[in-house]
Amino acid sequence: AFDEYAVHAFEVHALDYLLKPFDVERFTEAFERAAELIRHRQKTDLDRRLTRLLDDLKPAALERLMIKTQQRIYFIRTDEVDWIEAAGNYVRLHVGGKTHLLRQTMNALERQLDRDRFLRIHRSTIVNVDRVRDFHRMFNGEYEVRLYDGTTLTLSRGYRSQLDRFAV
Repeated sequence: AFDEYAVHAFEVHALDYLLKPFDVERFTEAFERAAELIRHRQKTDLDRRLTRLLDDLKPAALERLMIKTQQRIYFIRTDEVDWIEAAGNYVRLHVGGKTHLLRQTMNALERQLDRDRFLRIHRSTIVNVDRVRDFHRMFNGEYEVRLYDGTTLTLSRGYRSQLDRFAV
C-alpha cells in the first residue's frame, strides 16, 4: 500500500511491485511476469511445484465479451469470434460477418483469451484457430492465413513461433 517500499522491494530482487488499489489487468501482468520467469528456470523440484501451482491459480479463460453501445449492452461468446484486430485502444471483433468494437487493448484481451483457441498472428491480429482453413507460406517468410469464411490475414514472421503451441 506504500510506494516508499518499492525501492527496497527491487533491492531484494522483486520482479514487480503492486500498489493498492490495483486492477485485474495490472495484477495479471505481474502474475504472468512471475510465471514466465519460473517456467524458464525449471531447475529444481520446488520450481516445478511452483509452476504447477501458478498454472492452477491462473484465471479461467474468458468465455464471453460484453459489448456496450449507446442503445444497449449485449454479450458475445468468445468461441463465436472469428478474428480480432487492433483499433488503437480498442479491438474490433469479427463475428460471423459482423464487427463489434470493444474498448480494450489487444494485449489485455490476449491475456484473457483461451490460449488453446486463440493465436496471435500479428501485432494487430488475433485469430480463432477453429476458424482457420489453412496457412499458405509466402516468399518472404510470412504466411497467408485463410479462414473458412474466405477472409485472408497475415501471419508475420515475428509470430511464426506461436504456431508451435498447436503442433500435435
